[in-house]
Amino acid sequence: MSEALVLEEGFVFPKKSFSVAKADQVRKLICSGIDPEIYGDAVDVAMLGLPTLRVLMACGIPILGGVHLSQRFRQKQAFLLEQEITITGRILEIAPHPRGCILKCAFEYARQDGTVCVEAVRSGILPIGAKEPSNGISRPSEELDGFSEISRRTLVPEKVADYSSEAGNLIHSDLDVAREHGFRAPIAAGLMGIHFYQEALQQEYSPSTFDLEVWFRRPMFWDDTLSLVARENGGRIAAMHLLTSEGKPASNCVVHAV
Repeated sequence: MSEALVLEEGFVFPKKSFSVAKADQVRKLICSGIDPEIYGDAVDVAMLGLPTLRVLMACGIPILGGVHLSQRFRQKQAFLLEQEITITGRILEIAPHPRGCILKCAFEYARQDGTVCVEAVRSGILPIGAKEPSNGISRPSEELDGFSEISRRTLVPEKVADYSSEAGNLIHSDLDVAREHGFRAPIAAGLMGIHFYQEALQQEYSPSTFDLEVWFRRPMFWDDTLSLVARENGGRIAAMHLLTSEGKPASNCVVHAV
């Protein structure tokens, strides 16, 4: 598909159907150092990320060299593992960026009876387009006052690579490719960070409905030690940061509702 056809605001992606296999979710959660049993037979919403990427790739949108900027998931009902899911989506906005363009898309995920269970908005830099100056995207503050650590983990290179083995982006597994893109080592997929935020909410509330938004700011290298810190408001988790080994946020998460 030509670049001009794909990169039009309002473009509707072809409808796709998929299911989240239990074995796939178990593997990805184990790669992330998370106990799969905390979800039972329910789908961890971060598992919707790869099928969404496949929708973009099927339209000729390049993934290699792209940067995931932000991701919002609003879950109304949880999907079940092995349940057929239909994804529909469209391009909301195309904005300039020095490295290409910023593509913002909206997606809906529905059961076969048409019930929409999850809505998502994804923004990312694509290495195509006019390469013009950009204001980027608005992001929450990196301020750490009022945040306290709730978990800590060290990433394992082999598991980071295995997590993204089917994504087709060697930046997560190949040292030479990572260095070609300016990184000291392969980087973990941003979706792995969403698993960590989801784990915190799942352990605290086991919610079937929630609305969370994540902004990706810095790479998580495949050997990083990560600290998850949270701030509460009214006795509920309202915001989280995932800090790198240097103590700077790799990503920020705002919990709009839980």
